[in-house]
Amino acid sequence: MIIENNDRKILIGKNFSEPAPKACDDGVDSKELLYKICKTVTEGGYNAVSQLMGYIISEDPAHISNYNNARTLIGRIDRDELLEDMINTYLEKLEAQYGNKDSDDGL
Repeated sequence: MIIENNDRKILIGKNFSEPAPKACDDGVDSKELLYKICKTVTEGGYNAVSQLMGYIISEDPAHISNYNNARTLIGRIDRDELLEDMINTYLEKLEAQYGNKDSDDGL
């Protein structure tokens, strides 16, 4: 089922085992761009995880260092898609780590 809200489409009840890489407005792969942003921020002496957390929570690009134009680059990635990709990746890693274990703990 697809729900549309404020020009955003929300998929409900669909399980994507391997989502296709999302592209930025200009066709660049958002995962590749995020990698470049994190590498740039780290090279500038900043904590990329801390800066991304601040950006994701607040949606304010000022949390991203402007070192080598990283703040402008983060604006090319849709924040909601970024968060969705990060959660999907995390859940895939959890599935790989715990999914094959037999469990009787009721979870």
